[in-house]
Amino acid sequence: MSPWLVRRSRSLPQVTIKRISALTARRIALRAHGLTRPRPVGRVDRRHLRRVVDDIGLIQLDSVNVLDRTQHLVLFARLGPHRRDLFREAVDDLELVEAWVHEASVIPVDQHHLFHWRRSETTQKWAAPDADLLADVRRQVTERGPISVSDLDQPRERRGPWWGWDDSKLALEWLFRTGEFGATRGPNFDRRYDLIERIVPDAASRTPTNRPDAHRQLLTLATQYLGIGTDKDIADYHRLRVTDCRGHIADLVSEGTLIEVAVEGWKEPAYMLSDTPVARRTSITTLVSPFDPVVWCRPRAERLFDFHYRIEIYVPAKKRKYGYYVLPFIHRDRPRARIDLKHDRSSRTLLCKAAWSEPTDDDPDDTALALVNELSQLAIHIGADEVQVDARGDLSGAVRSHGGNRWPARPT
Repeated sequence: MSPWLVRRSRSLPQVTIKRISALTARRIALRAHGLTRPRPVGRVDRRHLRRVVDDIGLIQLDSVNVLDRTQHLVLFARLGPHRRDLFREAVDDLELVEAWVHEASVIPVDQHHLFHWRRSETTQKWAAPDADLLADVRRQVTERGPISVSDLDQPRERRGPWWGWDDSKLALEWLFRTGEFGATRGPNFDRRYDLIERIVPDAASRTPTNRPDAHRQLLTLATQYLGIGTDKDIADYHRLRVTDCRGHIADLVSEGTLIEVAVEGWKEPAYMLSDTPVARRTSITTLVSPFDPVVWCRPRAERLFDFHYRIEIYVPAKKRKYGYYVLPFIHRDRPRARIDLKHDRSSRTLLCKAAWSEPTDDDPDDTALALVNELSQLAIHIGADEVQVDARGDLSGAVRSHGGNRWPARPT
């Protein structure tokens, strides 16, 4: 089969499209996400964190802590066990800043200006809170910030239109979403608000970029972080509307920044940067967070890996197929298993509540052996003393045969 396709149209010039295999697409994606680079040996420091941020551009935040906060799991997948305060230090030192990007996320501070258009559009989508309340909240934050909603004097109890928040929370979020306030996180993951100029002191980082230019830059960055993706995948990375992006993607293809490719088995065309390298090695072996960019776009994960994945936190317990907090286990170029995990902090135990193999895994015993090592590494990272494996799931028996029902966390 020819590696090139030629598409002709009466209205468009002749376009030559490269055809690539499904395996090549997987390896391009895994390399772009930083999942083919070996984990650091020895001390993990800020340089390693910066390399992860360079690879994926943003780290999603989430409040679920049944195992660990997702930001720590995203870093663990690429860096292995590392200092727990590494992420916090980067935020405190203003290298990273929280913003509403792919849901709540942290991004490099020098990308903050690329989302000003979204902050401006908030005022068009949502009615502003009461003017007197906004003025009072501004005053309190100016005088006392950073503060959380519980720190506000006399919070009002009338329910607002945003997820049932009370008025005080609504006012704080309004000022955050419109860019007047910035946010950091307290020790209990509570959002703490302050004036944006105190969180992002560099005026250049707050200077707006116009909407079209911002979209073009974000689409280029998203393609870099994804390695390869459809227009919907690329738009989803920064939560852009795909209808706003297709014209920009066509322009980026015309000017040679992006190239269009046909991926084996994909129904829609894909795009990648014109200088995208192809990985020459398989992926590292790692558990990944449900909110890791390699799997957060579920349709893309299904196309790339033949991996149908849904998080079941909000599914009633009796209706869950795999478990409450299930992590994909990537091994040899694709997800080979899905593992239901919990950190029992009272007993300092990493609980493997279930282990399920994927139909595409051609060597479950090898997967189970690799998983034993990875569970030990994860236990060390979260501060657990041992790993316990329950019998649920078709892979749990093989895991227990290699590691036992319970074993002490140990470096390998």
